[in-house]
Formats: sequence, C-alpha cells, structure tokens
Amino acid sequence: MLEALLTDLAENSSVQTVILRDYRLKLPAHIRHYYYIHNLDEFHCRWHDCLEGVDAVLPIAPETEGLLTKIQESVLKADKRLLGCHPEATAIATSKSQTAHCLAVAGLMTLPTTWLQDWQPDNAIADPLICKPDDGVGSTDVLYFDNSTTLNRWKQGKPPEILANRIVQPYLQGIAASLCLLCDKGEALLLCINQQHIQMKAGALYLRGITVNTMAISKIFQEIADRIAHALPKLWGFVGVDLILGPQPIVVEINPRLTTSYLGLRKTYGINPTRWLLTLLDQGIKAVELPPNLGYKMTLITEKQRVICATDRY
Repeated sequence: MLEALLTDLAENSSVQTVILRDYRLKLPAHIRHYYYIHNLDEFHCRWHDCLEGVDAVLPIAPETEGLLTKIQESVLKADKRLLGCHPEATAIATSKSQTAHCLAVAGLMTLPTTWLQDWQPDNAIADPLICKPDDGVGSTDVLYFDNSTTLNRWKQGKPPEILANRIVQPYLQGIAASLCLLCDKGEALLLCINQQHIQMKAGALYLRGITVNTMAISKIFQEIADRIAHALPKLWGFVGVDLILGPQPIVVEINPRLTTSYLGLRKTYGINPTRWLLTLLDQGIKAVELPPNLGYKMTLITEKQRVICATDRY
C-alpha cells in the first residue's frame, strides 16, 4: 500500500515526499527522502525533525492503543496540514464499542456489542460468538467461539487487562465486505465496494485477501456512506468501512485511514487517486470528480497485514 501511494504521489510534480522506514524493510521505489528507523527513540527524534520540515503529513499507522490518534494529534500540534481524519473522529473509530453506539444513533445497523468483563453466558442461545480487542486492527486477535459455553470457559481465569479491553459480538453469516470512501466535512464519495476473504483457523479469524470493486455502487451503499460521514463529520480523506452483507447490510467497523483497497483504485477508475486527495485538500469534496468506474477487479492476497500477491480481471 505504501509503495502504491508513493508511486502515485511521485506523479504530482508539486509534491515531494519523505518517509520513516523500519531499517529491516526494503526501501520503496519513487522515494528520494527517507530515514531508516532502528528503535523507538530514533523514531521520535526523526519524527519531530520531519514534522519541522514538511507542509503536510499523511499518516499510515494502526489505531491500536491510540497510536494513529496520537500521531494525528502531533501533526496538528505542529501546525501542519493533516491529510487524514481528525483525531476526534479517529478516537471514536478506534473503539469498536464507541463506533457501534455512534452509528446505531445514526440509524445504521450495527452488531450488538458487550464488554467481555460484563458479558454473561446465555445457555438458551446456541449461536456462535466473536471476541476481539475493542481497539484491534482488521482481523488481528479475533477469536471465534461455537457458543456461549465455550466462550465462558475461555474467559475463566483471564487477567483483568484482557477482560477490560475485549468485546463480545455475535458471529453473523453473510458476505464480508468493505467500502472505500473519500470523506470531507460530513460528506462522502463511495469509491468502490470490495469483498473480504476471511479464513477460520484454530478458533481464530484471519483476513486472507480482498477483491476490490466486486459489485456496482448502489443507492443503499451510498446511503450508508452518507450516514457514516454525517455521524462522524471529522472523517477526512480515504476511509474504509467493514460490513457484513445479509438481508440488510450491517456495519462492523470504520477504518479512519488508507486501507488495502487503495491498491485497486487506479485501475478501477483509470486515474491517479492522489489527485482526489489533493483536490480535496485545496478545494473540498464538491470539486472532486469521479470518472466512470471501469469495472476492473483486483484480488489482493494478504499475509500478516501485508499484500503478497495481486491478480486482476475485468
């Protein structure tokens, strides 16, 4: 995803980029200004040096433990332009329980959510359950249980920090999907609808891939996008939304950042998607023009949150 973004930014002659890179990773193409990072202290030092020398920052970081929110706050504190969601919106989207409450108030279908420490087994209900961190990213540490008895057995003896940070939700059958949005000041453009490929292994769920642009954009999905943007008006830029498609679409969570589906946008629309971001920054969402969707589909195979293979078709 980073390489695709840097490739797209490199085509804009008015943009020069600088990145912080883990020293163990290969340096992406199309990057001239960079710092290799060897430890956390070096990151903080280089981060503040870079903030002083740039006009704007596009953070790519996980929400876990408030990391993305803290980075966004530091960008604003340095009086730089933030090419991403405001930390107030990110703080809500980071918490799955807060997100569910916020979107339910907005009239969207969400998953019933209970804190693990408050959850009690109901032997009269034999439906499967999911237990996961409230601030987890993607499918990280998402556990599946056949019924409340097995979850209750797992819960016993868990330390307080586990009980306090995990939530319980019903496991629903349906198509795992996601939306890629472009947001600004309470409005949203729906860029594409994607299918997620989820695998269950040893009692855990894993994201094994995503197919970008799997179905035509319809009114019902644009209405979901509009309600999300209205409920969280400080979402800005590229935003992902995870759904379960059944009799009615159910919103699972919001990703207040660039997501994997970005890799398919260029071929979906035939243009450089960073043009939308720069237009959004300078002129607002009403100035963003989407060309016709070309019907292009790209399947991305992932492993440990990284894309390892891509195939495409029309």
